Amino acid sequence: MNYVRGFAPWLCYTALSPVDWRLGTCAAALAALLLLAAQLRARSVELLAGATCVFFVVMAVIAVSDPSSGLRHWISALANATLAAVAAASLAVRRPFTLPFARAQVPREYWNAPRFIRVNMVLTAIWATGFAAAAVACALIVGYEHGAAVPLIAAQVLGFVLPFALSGRYASRAQAAAGV
Repeated sequence: MNYVRGFAPWLCYTALSPVDWRLGTCAAALAALLLLAAQLRARSVELLAGATCVFFVVMAVIAVSDPSSGLRHWISALANATLAAVAAASLAVRRPFTLPFARAQVPREYWNAPRFIRVNMVLTAIWATGFAAAAVACALIVGYEHGAAVPLIAAQVLGFVLPFALSGRYASRAQAAAGV
């Protein structure tokens, strides 16, 4: 459930942007601000929440101030590229963005264990790969046909569903192997 909460702004955008990109970006910005506010109150801001908030607030401002901006065609590719960059950056600094989600599901004594960190490095790499592939797919779809909504939505959904399924399986296997 933590994954869903963390990705709620992205899911709002994916669900509402086919109706109107302004609606999608504004709903996502609102969801991102609410998520970030809750984390600020808890004094535990996650990298994903911060990056998500910045991305969608900027996109919402652009969408509202210039609804005919050509950026509306590329936002799905930019969104996935942003997620891929966040995931890759978290890997580069050895603080995989999946850690807060994983910590909510395992006992505290495992949080700093090398194996736990390594598993989360793999999980984050799975997500980074999925986001990068979705970014490329979205860019290719948009570059070929601006109005290709169905393939674009499919690429975005697959960019979440495949990493979600793969990371869930990997995490379950890792927990079983560790006896957690």
